[in-house]
Parts: sequence; structure tokens; C-alpha cells
Amino acid sequence: MSAQESGRERSPGVYVRELRLSLRNNSGAYGFSVLITCALAMLNALTGTPNAMQILVFALGAVASFLIVELIATQGFRQSLGGDEQTKVVALGSSFSAVSISAGIGAAALCGLVLPVTLGWFGGSLSASMTYLLLNGLEMKIARRIEEARDLA
Repeated sequence: MSAQESGRERSPGVYVRELRLSLRNNSGAYGFSVLITCALAMLNALTGTPNAMQILVFALGAVASFLIVELIATQGFRQSLGGDEQTKVVALGSSFSAVSISAGIGAAALCGLVLPVTLGWFGGSLSASMTYLLLNGLEMKIARRIEEARDLA
């Protein structure tokens, strides 16, 4: 068997490589989409169908969470968010996202239970998103530590 044939057997096919690319580029957005959809549904279940103003404040709360976290992560928008994360770290960290998604939904539920309705829609999306983003960062840190330990072994 030639070296070229041997290399073909070990390397993934084009589809598998593109599947990995899709997972790497979409895993965070997928987790956030699941979170924000479930947070909306949770608040709807707890407070009833939102009116137009409540939908708007829900969206503003979610947007505000990204603004706050990006402000912190970039030190006032003076540093890049980067983009050089290892694929293995992103894949492993994303596999932990059930924790950050569940905690975010819980944060939204708490706001829906304790805040006045319209404020609950804002606070619910803000707290759900903030919880998700901050815990997802922790999940990525744990994944990085696991990958570093694997590299040392």
C-alpha cells in the first residue's frame, strides 16, 4: 500500500471535515438559540403571552447581556475577541452546554417569578443570556484544562 493510499484511509472524508467546521462555527450560536427560545417559553408559561412592548424589552435584555459581557471580555472594546481557539476545546466545551443552558433558563424563570411582569421580560432575557455566556466561558475553560491534561499525558 502506498503512503498516499494509507493517508486517505486515516484522513476523514470531505463531508466529515465540513461537518466539523459546521459544528465549530455554530455550536455557541446553537446553544444560545436553544437558551433564548426556552427562556422566552419559560417566561410565557409563567407570566402569560407577552404584549408587543414585553417582546421588545425581552430582546433588549438579551442584546444588553452581550454588550455587557463583550465590554468586559474586550476590556472596553480595546482588545479583540480573538478566534484562535482549538477545535477540540470548542467541541468539548460545547458538549457541556446543557449546564449553562439549564442555568440560564432557571435564571429566566426566577425573574419571571419575582419581578413585575414587564420588568421580568427584560430581566429574564438579560439574566438568562448573562448566565449562559458566563457559564459557557467556564465550560470552555474546563474544556481547555481537560485538553491540556490530555496533551501532557
